[in-house]
Amino acid sequence: MSRPRAAVVATAVILLPVALPASAQQDVLPAQVRPGSAHDIVKYGVAADENCMLYFGGQPSAPCSSASRGPLRGRLEVASGQPPGPTELHCQPCHRVGAPSTSTRKPPTTTTGPVTTSPPATFTSPIVEESSAEPTSKSPTGYARRPAGTRILLATVTVLAISGTTRPTPAPSAENTTLLDLPRQTWLAILGGLLLAAAALAGLRFVRRRGDKPPPPQPPRGLPALGIRPVRVGISDLAGGQAPSDVSLTPDTGYVLWVDIGELPGADTSREVSLDVVAFDSTPVGLRPMVTGSPTRRVRLGAGDAGRVVFDLRTPVRPARRRLRVGLYCRGVLWQSFAVDADIGWPEDRGGWRTELDYAAGYGLDPSLLGTVAPHALSIMVNHNTADEHGIHVFFADGAVPMAAGIPAAHLDRLQARARDLYRRLEAAQGSIDSALGALALHGRNVYTAIRPRIDPALVRAGLDPVPLWQRLRNRVRVQVIWPDGCAQPLPAAIVYDFPLAEVGSAELRACHAFFDDLNARVEPRCFDGRCLSDSDTVVCPAGFWGFRLLLGSPPSLGTDRPVPDRPAESADPPALVLGKAMDPAFVLRDRHLRRLRELLPGVTWYEENRRAGLLARLRAVQPSLIYLYCHGGVDEEQGIGWVEIGDGERLSARGLPDDLYRLWRSRPLVLLNGCSTAALGDDQPNPLTQRLLWAGAGGIVGTEIDVGETTACRFADHLVPLVLGADRELGDAIRASRLELLRTGSVAGLSYLALARPDLRLTLKE
Repeated sequence: MSRPRAAVVATAVILLPVALPASAQQDVLPAQVRPGSAHDIVKYGVAADENCMLYFGGQPSAPCSSASRGPLRGRLEVASGQPPGPTELHCQPCHRVGAPSTSTRKPPTTTTGPVTTSPPATFTSPIVEESSAEPTSKSPTGYARRPAGTRILLATVTVLAISGTTRPTPAPSAENTTLLDLPRQTWLAILGGLLLAAAALAGLRFVRRRGDKPPPPQPPRGLPALGIRPVRVGISDLAGGQAPSDVSLTPDTGYVLWVDIGELPGADTSREVSLDVVAFDSTPVGLRPMVTGSPTRRVRLGAGDAGRVVFDLRTPVRPARRRLRVGLYCRGVLWQSFAVDADIGWPEDRGGWRTELDYAAGYGLDPSLLGTVAPHALSIMVNHNTADEHGIHVFFADGAVPMAAGIPAAHLDRLQARARDLYRRLEAAQGSIDSALGALALHGRNVYTAIRPRIDPALVRAGLDPVPLWQRLRNRVRVQVIWPDGCAQPLPAAIVYDFPLAEVGSAELRACHAFFDDLNARVEPRCFDGRCLSDSDTVVCPAGFWGFRLLLGSPPSLGTDRPVPDRPAESADPPALVLGKAMDPAFVLRDRHLRRLRELLPGVTWYEENRRAGLLARLRAVQPSLIYLYCHGGVDEEQGIGWVEIGDGERLSARGLPDDLYRLWRSRPLVLLNGCSTAALGDDQPNPLTQRLLWAGAGGIVGTEIDVGETTACRFADHLVPLVLGADRELGDAIRASRLELLRTGSVAGLSYLALARPDLRLTLKE
């Protein structure tokens, strides 16, 4: 610190304690009182309106000062029969908290129905609307940020026990000491401080004249990082005071679940999007839900503060541990998800409530970026509710309908393991297409019936017809299937089969010939219109599989331990492809496959590497559109870390990607890991390769869930790479088309390819 600056700081230290009135240095509030005593109190930082009332121990004590908007002043009267012990001192109603300021923001008012704020013309606040799936005249009460009538906790006061010889002592006077009443030595100190300040300013001016530049201004502390929007979730009582997080909630009591959405620094203030804030109630079947009223609120999200969104809660009568979930959706896409665990009626030393951000596809919630997202019809999130149960959270964009249900974790794990086992067996056997589709359809129907019957009763209880919502999925719509950060993929979405199917064995099922006639003619199969032309429940139509019909995407979480700003992709011009290949002599189709891709992509710049060091150097120097690793894949059994093989047996794992790649790829490339079990690399492992690639800036990853043969790998990439890099197709549509191309050749292994990205991802950006 320079001498002039030190002088200024010293001046401030000298002046503050002597120049300010004594009552401005601290609030005059008693810490201990005795029964039968009276105390004059003053509280700075709370602006008291006219006719404010003091509450002591839950009972009104006396009115505050009638001076509107001034510091709270009042008289605390303690009844002679007041029992000893700690009790709370509140003020009600007060509308403002904090020292008086020049802000023109007015407090919102409590209303019934849509929650709106009423600021003056100089401040624009997004309107908070309530979106209800069932049109009705009844709406839950919405709580504003600090409703009128809120009791504000001023202090905790201890009432002393009565003794025979003790008399109540009055509190010290709370009158302000004016500046003119200061003693002579105080005036001398002020004069000396002013002289010292003048000397400091003169010294600072002298230093600047000598040519030294002033230090650069520092950004204010406590603000969110540029490109990150703060979002907080918590629980409050009905009066607006936050419930202590280390204390269990009271049974059979009303609370408020709130979501605060802050402003986004540096965002375009002219852009707005609709954001659906959803509260899921993961309540076991047969028990009363905690969330009462509509579970969806819709806000207009801009660059500014979107305010507080609230949901009414009612705790169960008996002690319990409940989980709630808050989701932030835009255009049917889940962007952030919070798990809220609450203990009700537990002992004080064991209970409480906790919130955790466990999924984040974006931290900025920037309207300029959200507005470019293609609409999705359905979002499914599967998470670990408990060690024994998975929670399925479904959000239908049509009507903003959210529903949640539980499914035994062991059951869902078996469905996933069975799907991968079928993929492996059918890829190795290469049998008839009838038997392959029959085996897949029977299991896909099991997955479908494990999901839908658990969701439909909740829809019916809400007064909704489930059929139109599920029927919407008969079209080629975008669907998001995701899971929280750190969890393995729990739902085999591609194998789901939702067409009618008879209770017969796979040998009695046959494939839809009308579908294959169109597919072989290279025209869009007519069965994709929502109904199979065969119209038989003993016919397996590929249009009934989600993986062949829907545009599926599973964008992983960006990681919740280190928030990163959202930013748009910078398209490479011309498009660039970085190829890393394994030199295993067993790859007999590799060279011909790569030559064919070069011929199909004449406008793409290629960078080809067959050594790990060369590949990493190229990834540092290039902004790629596509990173293609033609490789082996596996898991280090000793260390439990997934790897891919580059060159002549050189392995590349998550720990091998250097730290200087952090957010380096501004082009947000797609990474194609065309090897064995590459999409499964890192499941439940400490250093997953997929997360490390996203950390480096990848926009998405495509890999396999099983070991695939080289013929399957080449055919799939032959079709996928030209579509996403040359034809500018959305990733979900390109994945679907590539699976159908494999199906045309008699292979169902395309369903084992998984897109860890949004289905609307494009590699070539349009102006």
